[in-house]
Amino acid sequence: MITVTAFKWVPPFASGQVRDHRVRWVLNEVGWPYEMRLIDAKTQKDPAYRAVQPFGQVPAMEEEGRPPLFETGAILLDVAERSGKLLPQDDAEKAQTRAWLIAALNSIEPFLANVAEVDFFMKDEDVKAKRRPDVEKMARQRLGELSAALGDRDYLVGDQFTVADMMVASVLKVVGHTDMLDEWPNLVAYRDRIFARPAYQKAVADQRADHARHSPADMKYGASA
Repeated sequence: MITVTAFKWVPPFASGQVRDHRVRWVLNEVGWPYEMRLIDAKTQKDPAYRAVQPFGQVPAMEEEGRPPLFETGAILLDVAERSGKLLPQDDAEKAQTRAWLIAALNSIEPFLANVAEVDFFMKDEDVKAKRRPDVEKMARQRLGELSAALGDRDYLVGDQFTVADMMVASVLKVVGHTDMLDEWPNLVAYRDRIFARPAYQKAVADQRADHARHSPADMKYGASA
C-alpha cells in the first residue's frame, strides 16, 4: 500500500493548497489506492520522519519494497512513468512534458510564491507595501510568458492531459487568492479545464476534509522535540 504524508491541520487560506494534494491527485488519476499519514509539527522534527523526508516537509510517499520519495515533481514523474499514464508515448513529447513539469516548479512557482509570501506572511505593512509591486510585476511577467507559450491549445504538450498540466495548474493555485490570472483568459480557461477533472476535485476535497477534522492544537506546535 502507498502511504502519503500530509499535515493534520493548516490555516484556512492554505487548506486545499498544501502540496500533498498533488500526490493525491496523481494517484487518483492513475487509480492507485493509497492511505494518508497525517503528521504534526512534532513529527516533522522526528529523526525517523527526517529519514523519509530530509526537510521535514510534506508530502512524502512511502511504498513497501521501494525507497521513500519526496518532492512532488519527482513523485508525479515516478507515478506517471510506472503507471504508463499521464505521459505521451512519443519520446519528444515525453521530454517536453518533463521540461514543463520542472519549469512549473523552477520558473513559475517561485515568482508566484513571492506574491503569496507578501500577502499572507508579511506583518510589517510598510515593508509589504514596498515589496508587493515588485513581486507582482515579476509574477505577471511569468504568467504572460506562460500564456504566450500555451496559446489557444487545451494542453501544454500535444493533445492530451499530462503531469505537466497537473503541475502547472497546481502552481497557478498559488495566486488563486488574487485576480492576477484574469488578465490572460487562456490561462483562466486552462486552469478551470484542468481543475474540472474528478481526480483533482477528490484530492482537494479529501485534503480539506482532513484539515476540517483537526485543529491547531493537533499540530502540537508547542511540543518539544
